[in-house]
Amino acid sequence: MEGVCVLALDRQKRIIEMVQREKSVKGIELSKLFNVTEETIRRDLEKIEKQGILKRTYGGAIFTDITVKEAEDTPFSMRIKENITRKQKIAKAVSDMLYDGEVIMLDPSTTCLEVAKNIDKGKRLTIITNSISILSELSTHEELNVVSTGGTLRKQSLSLIGPTAKDNIKNYYADKAVISCKGVDLQKGVMDTSELEVEIKKAMIGCAKEIILAVDSSKMQKISMHKLMEVSKIDYLVVDKELSLEWKTFCEENNIKQIICE
Repeated sequence: MEGVCVLALDRQKRIIEMVQREKSVKGIELSKLFNVTEETIRRDLEKIEKQGILKRTYGGAIFTDITVKEAEDTPFSMRIKENITRKQKIAKAVSDMLYDGEVIMLDPSTTCLEVAKNIDKGKRLTIITNSISILSELSTHEELNVVSTGGTLRKQSLSLIGPTAKDNIKNYYADKAVISCKGVDLQKGVMDTSELEVEIKKAMIGCAKEIILAVDSSKMQKISMHKLMEVSKIDYLVVDKELSLEWKTFCEENNIKQIICE
């Protein structure tokens, strides 16, 4: 029995090292790596969580330097108030990038809601979105052609998700997709908390000629649970703060246009 305890402690130590290094781990992958059952890994993660080192999530765990708010996907009504001044600056810049006659996809983020609020009422655009809030915001714009993706309501984000939304998006071509996220890291890419939201955003990205990543500086170099895309696939990076030299160099090498809204 003592030998078994030593093995468990050694395994848990290695899991801690992995989650600190990788920021997130999957239970099924740990099960294969250590050649134990997923139930054993679940018990390991429970014990480590009590130490405050990680937070368990569906299918795995994340390092606790990812905020609890992010991990649990803060309700839309609370997120809409966060970093509002930064989002408004970004939204103004993005709305100026949308031109008459274009088809634009807007994701259900609070940043894209601010973009919708800034769209000139005289512009003739087609807006495709899965956001209930954006649909409501744009309902009074007579010149706009506003298209809903349809789908199942996700109350946490007031968004439409699922196979219907995803399949409907694939029937369109867009000039630009405006996307926000919960975290963006040069090595790990653009990330978000909800796997269901990520699937819809991926569909939008796949149908658009150009990708605009609109993200406030609090999300830079942060890690989240699910990968959305590589940073190199972005066409425009719109942020509210000057980028680091590392980021500037990366953007220049990958032909990413930087728009700073200080």
